[in-house]
Amino acid sequence: MSRRNRPLPRHPSSARRFRMIACGVFVSLGILGLAGYQWLPSAVAGWTSIQHVSISGVDRVDRREILSLLELPEHGSLLSLDLATLEKRVTAHPWVSSASVGRALPHTLAVVVVERKPAAVVQHVGGDLFVDKQGAVLSIASDGQMGRLPRLVGLSAVKLLGGDPASQDRIRKGLSFAEHLQRRFGTPVTVDVSDARFITGKADAFVFLVNEDFLPTWQRYLNLEPSIQERLQHDPHDVDLRFAGKVIVRKKG
Repeated sequence: MSRRNRPLPRHPSSARRFRMIACGVFVSLGILGLAGYQWLPSAVAGWTSIQHVSISGVDRVDRREILSLLELPEHGSLLSLDLATLEKRVTAHPWVSSASVGRALPHTLAVVVVERKPAAVVQHVGGDLFVDKQGAVLSIASDGQMGRLPRLVGLSAVKLLGGDPASQDRIRKGLSFAEHLQRRFGTPVTVDVSDARFITGKADAFVFLVNEDFLPTWQRYLNLEPSIQERLQHDPHDVDLRFAGKVIVRKKG
């Protein structure tokens, strides 16, 4: 081999310099990575800090009640929140049927509430209660808030407040008949559901007695009502619709 083609030996000092430079680069990258690891969470928390809570869908529920139920951390980040837990907290309110909680980055927590609506007033010795169409107790009812809601009587407030399924079922059945009565007479009606065998509904001067499966006989009454209206006038009458195919009218007194 000629001297011209023979490889030149690498100088020992060049290899050491290369290793030192590479080692320095790796050390620098490690330091930067460690610093970034410590800095990044706080930076992200700052970028996604909770600065505003948007609450929609509330009418009867106060905004402050929702904020109290959420129990948000004072310096929290949107990314650290458990949304399912927050939704469960909001739906613990008796007036809230469901709630959806989401992040609107960078700084807003969005809460959408679906409220329960009062369907009736349960009247009892201790006072009046708003209930929804499923029979769940919403709150104490006051005279100024009742409006044209049907009144239900004959239930235990203690059982209702305890979520008694049988009482809630009686409310649902009573409400079903109350809707038909109110549609016919256009005035607030009172429905007695104390007797498990039948339902009693009062509208104007009339008292109706029906079974749970009242629709056929109720429709029969509506069909016959024009022909008996003159005889009924507005005197108090009992209208018994508990027997299939029969409309029994009894004048009171």
